[in-house]
Amino acid sequence: MSQYGFYFDQTRCLSCKACQVGCKIWNEEKRGDAAFNAVLNWLPNQDVNEKEVTKYANPKEYEDLPGSTGVQNHAEYGKYHMKENWRRVTTTEYGDVLPNVDTLSMSVSCNHCADPACVKVCPMGNIYKESQFGAVLAGSSCISCGRCLSACPWDAPQFYDSNYATYAQSDPKRPKITKCTMCYERISIGRRPACVSACSGRALKFGPMDELKRDYPGYALTAPGFASDELLPGTKTNPSIIFKVRNLHIKV
Repeated sequence: MSQYGFYFDQTRCLSCKACQVGCKIWNEEKRGDAAFNAVLNWLPNQDVNEKEVTKYANPKEYEDLPGSTGVQNHAEYGKYHMKENWRRVTTTEYGDVLPNVDTLSMSVSCNHCADPACVKVCPMGNIYKESQFGAVLAGSSCISCGRCLSACPWDAPQFYDSNYATYAQSDPKRPKITKCTMCYERISIGRRPACVSACSGRALKFGPMDELKRDYPGYALTAPGFASDELLPGTKTNPSIIFKVRNLHIKV
C-alpha cells in the first residue's frame, strides 16, 4: 500500500486559516446536511475559488426573508454552509508579560494514519483505508455511534450537529460521520488537496510519505500543539504527517 500524507512547516504558518477555508469551500457538497439544503454549483475542473453558492447567492436576499427585519438572516444563511471543520488551525500563546510572549500555530486534519484507531472501533466497517493513497475514508453505513470520534486524537471524524445522539435512528436527518478525504478526487487527477493549494504561507506540503521524508530530512514526528498518537502504552496510530518545528523565542 502506498501512503501519502502531509508535511507541515510550523515556521511558515501565518495562522491565516486559508487552508481551513479552502477545505470547507472545496468540500461543501460533502457536508453532512448537504442532502437537506442547497449545495454548491461547480464543475470538476473548477478550483477552490471558482465555486459559487446557488441558493441566496446575493447577501441582500437574506435581508428580504421573513423575519429578517432588514438585516441578514444568519440562521437561514448558515443552513447552506459546511458545519464540519475537517481542517483546523489553532494558535497557542506562550509567556505572560511583554516582551516575554510568543505564539505557535498548528494546522491539523485527518492524518490518514497507517494504523487508524477509527477503523478499528467502527462496528459497521464504515471507515476504511483505501490502497492507492492510503487515505482513510468513510462510507454511507454510519449509525452515528460516535466511537470513531472518541477514538481519534485529532477529532477527524465529525458530525454536522454535535447533538447527533439525540436524533432517532429512523430520522433521515440523523447526522452521519464525515471526514477529510485527502481530497481524493483532486489527488486522483494529479492535483494537490484544497488545503495545500490554499496555503498562503506554503506551510503545507503533500505527497508520498517516503518522498516527503527524503525531501525534508530534518523532519520531526511531532510539534507543539499536535496531539499524541499513543492511545495506550505501546499502541500508536502512526499518523501520516511530519513537521518542521518552530522553536519558541521566549523562555517558559
